Amino acid sequence: AKGKELGFGSILKVDCVERTGKYIYFTIVTKDRKEIDFRCPDQSCWNASITMALIDFQNKRAIQDFKSRQEMEQAAGTQERRLARAP
Repeated sequence: AKGKELGFGSILKVDCVERTGKYIYFTIVTKDRKEIDFRCPDQSCWNASITMALIDFQNKRAIQDFKSRQEMEQAAGTQERRLARAP
């Protein structure tokens, strides 16, 4: 069977982690509020790997968004100064 891909950009969070004797159960919640349930062997730690990679992705996106906002604010400030100096 062909696998499906779910990009980090569409994931809101990893939720509902529960351990039983043999398995870890967890849910991935997407930005459109759909829930996808997973089960993995107790020793595999998929949920932790996915959570850490998601946090890394979200941090990088937040830094990128912050830098973009700063650049836009600086560009707007430069434009205002130009207009203020115009004869």
